[in-house]
Amino acid sequence: MKIFLLIHEQDTDAACGSDVKPFTDKRAALDAMQKGWVKTVSAWAYASKEHDGEDEYECECRGNTAVIRSGGDVEHWRIEEHDLAVSVSVAVEVSGGLVQCVYAKGGDVDADVFDLDASDSTDEGEQDEARAREKALSELINSPGWQCVW
Repeated sequence: MKIFLLIHEQDTDAACGSDVKPFTDKRAALDAMQKGWVKTVSAWAYASKEHDGEDEYECECRGNTAVIRSGGDVEHWRIEEHDLAVSVSVAVEVSGGLVQCVYAKGGDVDADVFDLDASDSTDEGEQDEARAREKALSELINSPGWQCVW
């Protein structure tokens, strides 16, 4: 599992410190970073055209970082990506050929059941549905992070 840490550092005449906010979605972390940066640019009434090319002044939000600097005052944001090693155990209860329950320990789990069996006397529509389920399962398990565990 990946987590994205939005790290905000401030060293200004008004305040000095840092804070960290965790996200499980990179887009949400990027949106929060840009929102904080825009709010700060507005609060500082920063006019980048007045300071174009000056080393003591910087104002940009690009990729996984954002910064606003005016002389000795600076606020900086960055997003760090980390892998969390989360051990999750899953037990699937099957009775009469049907999944009755899925049990999990160690984390939140979503379960999708892909019944690839087709009856002996399937019509073309049932065969198409079975092929579609098999294709959906194949695409899912071939995407990053999936592995056969049993």
